[in-house]
Amino acid sequence: MSHSLRFSTRISSTLTENRLTELASRLKNEGRMVLNLAESNPTRCGLQAPGVLEALALPESLVYTPDPRGLIRARKALGERLLCKPEELFLAASTSEAYGWLFKLLCDPGDAVLVPKPGYPLFDYLAGLEGVRALPYALDYRHPRGWAIDIDRLLLDAAREKAKAIVLINPNNPTGSYIRADERVRIVEACACLGMAIIADEVFLPYALEDDGAQRSFGGESACLCFTLDGLSKLLCLPQLKLAWLRLSGPEALLAEASARLEIIADAYLSAGAPAMNALPSLLPAADGFVLSLQKRMQENMAALRGLFEEEGSPYRVLRCEGGWTAVLECPRVDSDEELALGLLLHAGVLVHPGYLFEFERDGYLTISLIVPPEQFRRGAAAMRGYLDGLLSL
Repeated sequence: MSHSLRFSTRISSTLTENRLTELASRLKNEGRMVLNLAESNPTRCGLQAPGVLEALALPESLVYTPDPRGLIRARKALGERLLCKPEELFLAASTSEAYGWLFKLLCDPGDAVLVPKPGYPLFDYLAGLEGVRALPYALDYRHPRGWAIDIDRLLLDAAREKAKAIVLINPNNPTGSYIRADERVRIVEACACLGMAIIADEVFLPYALEDDGAQRSFGGESACLCFTLDGLSKLLCLPQLKLAWLRLSGPEALLAEASARLEIIADAYLSAGAPAMNALPSLLPAADGFVLSLQKRMQENMAALRGLFEEEGSPYRVLRCEGGWTAVLECPRVDSDEELALGLLLHAGVLVHPGYLFEFERDGYLTISLIVPPEQFRRGAAAMRGYLDGLLSL
């Protein structure tokens, strides 16, 4: 008797592209010009940090010196920037890899972690690959104050599901909302009480847009076990260098055990490359100036978007965006988000992402990348407005 091979259920049996991706590929093959306002790859947006090639040319990178926590010279430079000890830091190839490490560290198969909704869809995949359940907690929008976590519901779900960790994106993607001070107090207290860890993803932390820029990092939080994530992908728009970091903090005994266990996990991979780690001390001094220049681009794009869509009596609304790389446009629900995005791409030549990709609770939301070059952004936003106005006039 023959038996067919059964693949792991960690990977969905649905392997086809979504309709928007299929249409974008078709138009590209046909030679159609598309204004991509969904572009989040900074290397395609004319963003280039200074001194990268020179920093990668160090002769030290020809020597292999494995360290599960990452090369000490890189961690020392990072510790000076973050005002922490090198021993608090681990280097990884990406924040996605760091999530995988932390899910291995904290969870057994079937355990739950809490993730934000709306939120980035990658978490379902990352958790699923580790046999972990990703349970959503809600972010609610109130205009003009912005987004807020439904804390009461989150805490009930955490206790009922015996969640092992809560993932906080600070600021969240795509909602652009930072963790508020009152939210932080209640979440930290709950984690300490329930034995949960905080995984704080702060790759967008310095990119404040419509907030005061005084956001506080979770790095160094001592009341509960906390892992703070960041990396070169956003800080210097260098995703191709594949270098990210975790900062560990928390109660002393818990922190010591977590560090020892995480070192075993990291030692099994040793994935951060020597060229990127050796380059880090030379690259970090340029970070603040680079962030400031990108902030100015995004502020210009946000102002253009509001100018195009928010005149008096407009049927559209640009949601408050405290920080991050993404704007959210709310529009009348004349069709599903997917159909709106498909129509914009096919008839207006503009690619944006529909809200359903980020699990917005209802239709009427489109997400737009703010890192796109301003001229391209203005042309695309104007074409969007023309197409959407045309739908409303039917």
